Amino acid sequence: MKVSRAVIAKEAGVTPTTVTCVLNNTRPVSDKIRRRVMEAIDKLNYVPDIAARAMLGKGSKQICVMVDSIKNPFFAELVYSMEAAGIEKGFFFSICGRMDMKTYAAHIIARKIDALYLCSEIKSDEVKYVKQLLDNGIKVLTSPKFEHFEKEISKIDMATGDAVAAAVKMLASRGHKNIGFMGTFPENSKQDDRLARFTEAAKRENVNGVFVVPEDTVCATVENGAMLFDKLIRKDNAITAAIGLNDLIAIGAMNRAQQIGFCVPKDISFVGIDGIALSNLVSPRLTTYKSDAEILGKKAFEMLHNMIETGEISFYNHKMELMEGESVRDIR
Repeated sequence: MKVSRAVIAKEAGVTPTTVTCVLNNTRPVSDKIRRRVMEAIDKLNYVPDIAARAMLGKGSKQICVMVDSIKNPFFAELVYSMEAAGIEKGFFFSICGRMDMKTYAAHIIARKIDALYLCSEIKSDEVKYVKQLLDNGIKVLTSPKFEHFEKEISKIDMATGDAVAAAVKMLASRGHKNIGFMGTFPENSKQDDRLARFTEAAKRENVNGVFVVPEDTVCATVENGAMLFDKLIRKDNAITAAIGLNDLIAIGAMNRAQQIGFCVPKDISFVGIDGIALSNLVSPRLTTYKSDAEILGKKAFEMLHNMIETGEISFYNHKMELMEGESVRDIR
């Protein structure tokens, strides 16, 4: 039997209107009555009709998170934290890998999703779909690299560019003069600033900065880390340290280096970005700049929730912290 508000009312000994008032906080109800209603809801495992709520324009209590790759452990930690924060307020989460923005936008609108966290690259020909979402009242959270709809979108800066610059400075301070960078975005991409920050930092620290990137965006995977390291070492075999766009790229590169005879960190040092749990499980343990996914996820949900409830547009700069492993050698 479907549990309706009338069934809840009968169990609690109140009217259906009172149940509605308790659920929607539309008028004051005594603590005694509220407790009886909530006990009945818990006993009967009542589930609100979210679809009906959305049709009435009251929101669906649903948030979608779109990431570059659902295989990346960092995004799993991020979404887990968002869900933990959101479930307390009755929100349900969906996660999408980076596939077809046009199709996803259509589904998000059709399913009356309240908000979207675009934690992925948004190409120039996809901006129109973001506009379509906004026109349909869907709140959007992105990175600062998305330069459109400034007054309509909240933004989180994960500070990955700052971390890359800090990595160059750290390596230079430990005597490294030939430093490589392996990225997954093309050289002219405006969606990620890690390559630009690498070249700026290399010039500032007076070191030789060598980079390899694909012609088109690729997923940040261990396999692509190995591929990028092969390209990097062919480009300049004098490098003594290499920075990965994230931990998976750095781990893939480090594994590949060891496969072909390099001793890490004696022959070459490696640095990652993200601080995922896997970075502690490889040998040698990866030196990385840790982004606290738990804090980031909670903040992302808070920003989305504020947009949904009040329309507040906000910005958050998330700092990273150096987590020392054994993959970097001081060669001074």
